[in-house]
Amino acid sequence: MSKQLTSAVNTSGDRIFLGIILAIVMVFCMSVMDGIAKWLTASYSLISIILIRNTFSLPLTVALVIKSGGWQTLRCDRPWLLLARSALIIVTAGSFYAALPLMPLAEAFAITFVGPLFITILSVIFLGEKVGPHRWGVVFTGFCGVLVIFQPGTDAFQPAAFLPLIAAFFYAVLMIITRQLRHHSTSAGITFWGTLTTVILALVALLLPWDAFAWTRPDNSDLLMILVMAIVATTAHFLTSQAYRIAPAAVIAPFEYTILLWGLLFGWFFWNEIPEAHVLIGAAVIVASGLYLIYRESRSMRKTVLDSRLPENSRHPTA
Repeated sequence: MSKQLTSAVNTSGDRIFLGIILAIVMVFCMSVMDGIAKWLTASYSLISIILIRNTFSLPLTVALVIKSGGWQTLRCDRPWLLLARSALIIVTAGSFYAALPLMPLAEAFAITFVGPLFITILSVIFLGEKVGPHRWGVVFTGFCGVLVIFQPGTDAFQPAAFLPLIAAFFYAVLMIITRQLRHHSTSAGITFWGTLTTVILALVALLLPWDAFAWTRPDNSDLLMILVMAIVATTAHFLTSQAYRIAPAAVIAPFEYTILLWGLLFGWFFWNEIPEAHVLIGAAVIVASGLYLIYRESRSMRKTVLDSRLPENSRHPTA
């Protein structure tokens, strides 16, 4: 192996390892953010939490922009994608936060694991990707796991479980948009514009005559919690775009499932929540389906790369 090839392999390996570290920290930050949100939703309206959190995040994103290279990092030739992404942030966060006072944290996390399954479906609709019967079978199996958690037709069924399912769907759309924006904006730019437009949209939402959009002024004692939430939220959003930028999605995505462990730990420690057996079984089915989809996608990508390189690198046996 040449020195140049060895150096390239080592550099690639270092970036993948860094991407994994960023993913682990990202998931922890998201867990802390959602844990704080669960605590706050008992006292404050959803739009108030989203507005104040992103308002606190705004100066942090400005500092991030300055540190990442200055105002030129804010350039983006797809402003409508940024606006759509911000609107989806509000819908996704609002749906998920609305479920937190009504169900255990780990159960809400488990239902959102159908995100990769939704991404598979949406990739067919919006990206024109071809999905064979094998992957459709995996998607079907994953949604069977959702039914195990939902327990429709039994006393265990609760309509609130649809809220994290809705959040998972819009999160999948959000991830597709973020993936498309990676060619048109920097990680710092995506984070800044996402935060700024989320604040603006949240202010507009205050004008709507719904209780979920009513303004609730937080107590001074809770402002510190919202500030911490803003810090970890900003960190998580930046690390999400950065991790997927420097490492393949097939490497990063499996680590997102570790949020269930944090959900179990936080739910048990702070709220004495212990998920029932059917929730854990359903979560296991969904996680297994998601991981298998990631594995198939990774193998497909490797095959595509090898096939594209074969004519260039192959030699006739008699040459």
